[in-house]
Amino acid sequence: MSSSTPDDASTPIHPPTDSSHSRVLRNDGLGLEDAINLDNDGTEENEGDGIEKNKRQKTFKCWSEMKETSLPDGTQKAQCIHCKKKLSILASDCTSHLTRHLKGCLKRKIYLNQQKKINFQPEQADTGNVQLMPALIYGKFDMGRMRESVAQWIMMHEHPFSIVEEEGLNMMQRHGMPEWVKVSRVTIKKDCMQIYETEKKRPVQLLKTVNKVSLTTDLWKSSNQKIEYMVLTTHFIDSDWRLQKRIISFVHIPPPRRGVEIADCLFKCLKEWGIENKVFTILVNNAASNDVAVKVLKDTFSRTKTLLCGGKLFLVRCCTHILNLMVQDGISEIQKIIDNVNESDD
Repeated sequence: MSSSTPDDASTPIHPPTDSSHSRVLRNDGLGLEDAINLDNDGTEENEGDGIEKNKRQKTFKCWSEMKETSLPDGTQKAQCIHCKKKLSILASDCTSHLTRHLKGCLKRKIYLNQQKKINFQPEQADTGNVQLMPALIYGKFDMGRMRESVAQWIMMHEHPFSIVEEEGLNMMQRHGMPEWVKVSRVTIKKDCMQIYETEKKRPVQLLKTVNKVSLTTDLWKSSNQKIEYMVLTTHFIDSDWRLQKRIISFVHIPPPRRGVEIADCLFKCLKEWGIENKVFTILVNNAASNDVAVKVLKDTFSRTKTLLCGGKLFLVRCCTHILNLMVQDGISEIQKIIDNVNESDD
């Protein structure tokens, strides 16, 4: 039975000639940059009543740093993933205001700047009680931290301050850290003194909790400068019943280094650390100058009545020094025999 209507399968389908639809097709064929410009203009509208409005496209670059969120009243907003600011979503799908926000977003600029640098966190090295902080934190180079590390390095290995002015060292630093700035010997000396003053505060607070301390002292001679220094070490038991020791003084004593000068230097050091009334014993070698220094100190402490047992336990002789004197005395008795043995070996 024939029908008056033509068969749908045999009827050719011609593309619509509506101008608005053809503009949509042309828009789909544009490049990304042209599509953004066309979208930002916001002037293209659907003129046909039978054509549905396209869903909001998320292909624009700005949407990679925006997320769509809903307000309690149901309004849709675009939220910046960096600063969390919420912006309007236009009915025309225009994104030019989103792009302008991203260009001026301060937190986005900080984020992009950090991504240009390596976030390197070195492993903690075994440096004893020295606390080192990395110079590169959260992707940002800190010259102050780097200077502190250099100062620690100089003090640990007894390098001269002038080493920071050597061209080879600065070339190596600039190759590894382009932000490195050359510093002078005067600057690094100030950094070392600042570290010393900072580190000094910790044992000062620790010694405030101690009732009694014992002291050991000796004279050292520099191998390079041939200058004698006196070192003073304090020994004490902390609140956890652990034996602790700290070097609290390393000072040069000018000649002639008599007992009075040594005693005066020791007392000034004790007063500086606030432990002049906490001394229990002091250990020295058998030098005559030390005997005079101990006698002067004992008389000083006796006036304040801070020594236990009236100062009878105050002086402790160095057993190692006594043993060394005994050995040397014994060797002197057989020195001729030792010399003959040495000559026969030759």
